[in-house]
Amino acid sequence: MKLLILIGKAADKMSQALGNATETVFAKTLQDAVTLASARATKGDVVLLSPACASFDMFNDFEDRAGSSKMR
Repeated sequence: MKLLILIGKAADKMSQALGNATETVFAKTLQDAVTLASARATKGDVVLLSPACASFDMFNDFEDRAGSSKMR
């Protein structure tokens, strides 16, 4: 793993649990995380968006989470 980008309420807990396993950075929003991942990725890298816990703090409702609205 090259880089871990964490967002949401559980970001600090996940960072503490993973320790120094890889470089870890924090993003304020999903859009910020995608932008950062795009900027840091190089040809041949895989960018994996992987929800690790509930996202109630990130979206208004299930429709917002499904992408019917713009990412915040």
